[in-house]
Amino acid sequence: MMLLTAAILLAGILSACGKDTSYLSGIKASDYVTLGTYKGIEVNQPEPEVTDEYVDSYIEYLRSQRSVMEEVTDRKTVQEGDTVNIDYAGYRDGVAFEGGTAQGANLTIGSGSFIEGFEEGLIGADVGETVSLDLNFPAEYKPNPDMAGVAVTFEVTVNSISILETPELTDEFVKELEIEGCGTVEELKTYVYDAFYAEAVSLYDDAVAGDITKAVMANSVFSDPPEKMVKRYQDMLLESMTAQATAYGLNLDTYMMTYYNMDTEAYMDVMKEDAVTMAQQYIMFQAIADAEGISPTKEETAKAMEEEVSDFGYDSVEKFKEEVGEEVFYEYLVSEKVMEFLKSNAVITAEQ
Repeated sequence: MMLLTAAILLAGILSACGKDTSYLSGIKASDYVTLGTYKGIEVNQPEPEVTDEYVDSYIEYLRSQRSVMEEVTDRKTVQEGDTVNIDYAGYRDGVAFEGGTAQGANLTIGSGSFIEGFEEGLIGADVGETVSLDLNFPAEYKPNPDMAGVAVTFEVTVNSISILETPELTDEFVKELEIEGCGTVEELKTYVYDAFYAEAVSLYDDAVAGDITKAVMANSVFSDPPEKMVKRYQDMLLESMTAQATAYGLNLDTYMMTYYNMDTEAYMDVMKEDAVTMAQQYIMFQAIADAEGISPTKEETAKAMEEEVSDFGYDSVEKFKEEVGEEVFYEYLVSEKVMEFLKSNAVITAEQ
């Protein structure tokens, strides 16, 4: 009898050793989490909304992107807001100073690009006219401390005047944007509204999901997740951050120090903590799926995978499995199904 018991125990040990605890399929979720309340979670989030002002501001942005600088021909006097093309020379005690001379420079009046009095002094000047401006550099002038507080004279010739012309919001303008399904102003407004509303809904859904997840995790009691699973998530985070660093043309250490003020030891500790949280979260989802009988079947997983292959242009299911991983995709499906269940059983109200 004792030999039989020992054989059973040995078989169990060997079976456990054969499981890959990096993935949900290799563990029993309830061994790592004791679920608390997960139905009736109360969430308060403002409803997704897109205002007319937001739509209008984006359309104004589209118009501004098609603005062009046009030379003014029906007047010759400089006004506030004009962009003038000028030649100028700056003199200190009658001697031209370094950096104070240019030809064919463009300057928008009112932009504050030059020292005080320069742009204002050109208002009222005519094209072809040369004006003399007696000015003083600021008492503190960081671009060139040697010129701080110095009295100078600028001789400025106005070569031309231009203004920024923004196209009117017309059906013709909309057609020029070449947005599929948009040929009129009203269609453009609808298109912009729908696009921003879809984004607002996505953000709303993410916020609700985040609040529910935090609440359910707070109600649950966790034991340490499998080290292999934590290591896998840590490697994923490390890979993701490395890709971001590369996109900025930096190595990971430089990127993390520049943008997060973390040295190698610090960011590795943070990634380890995040990886543990990720592992606990997915284990919790699996435990709920097991309790409610909503784990994806092999058939559901295969069908969903085929849809992903079609939607995202993978060559084949095999290629998808190779690049994404069947086990990883299963975890994603579990989280999606469980979150749908949790939302349907939550009490979600709009923020007042």
